[in-house]
Amino acid sequence: MNKDREMIKWTPFESLISNQKVIDSILYEKNKIKKPILSLEQQQEIEDKLIEAFYEQIEITLKIYKNGYINIITSSILKIDSIHKKITLQNQDKILFKQIIEIIL
Repeated sequence: MNKDREMIKWTPFESLISNQKVIDSILYEKNKIKKPILSLEQQQEIEDKLIEAFYEQIEITLKIYKNGYINIITSSILKIDSIHKKITLQNQDKILFKQIIEIIL
């Protein structure tokens, strides 16, 4: 039996597998969205809710914009750093104020 036939037979499919990474990266870049623009009132409302959630130690759900995608994180606030404009969550994530799009108490 000729072993070479098996290698030749499956060679086109191997090229498809190597191209899958390129296709995935193209789709990843294509699905990115622009950051939503928040008004000053919306930014102030977000800051007020952050302070309220911090002092009352309640769990919040944050919608954040990061690298072209909107992510949802649920946690409580461990620390607010007003100088660097970022918060530290209970799960040790550090999020900048400008990344936050919406807060749900």
